[in-house]
Amino acid sequence: MVDTQLLDEKIEQSGKSKSFLANKCGISIQSFRMKRLNLSFFNTDQVDILCSELDIKTLREKEKIFFAKNVDNKSTKE
Repeated sequence: MVDTQLLDEKIEQSGKSKSFLANKCGISIQSFRMKRLNLSFFNTDQVDILCSELDIKTLREKEKIFFAKNVDNKSTKE
């Protein structure tokens, strides 16, 4: 599961828009939102693109954001 809160923090720090990142991933903004909120899943290519765009360099940080095991559903609200 995606840790939406951590992902959103990285997006905010990057200064890039969600629309820009969705486009880079080759998906609609609606699809990007669903994936951020764990209603759908990012594929490995999309995770790699996001890591590159958001300057996520370590495996630990990547796992913490995109492969979170215990995500509080309340923290994934928009």
